[in-house]
Amino acid sequence: MSPTVTSTDQLDLDISVAYIALGVARSSWNRCPSAQNASAVDEAEGCVNRLLEERFAVRQ
Repeated sequence: MSPTVTSTDQLDLDISVAYIALGVARSSWNRCPSAQNASAVDEAEGCVNRLLEERFAVRQ
């Protein structure tokens, strides 16, 4: 079996969705700065960063 390769279009879509989720998490934290909301922001940032790194690796 060959490994599954994610298309760049799908990766770009995933990045867009993750970026929107990051905006929602940041908005929640701005309205109510709590440990739970800070954790959500950190998780969302991590997701965006992982996807961007994957996208960058595909370009090379």
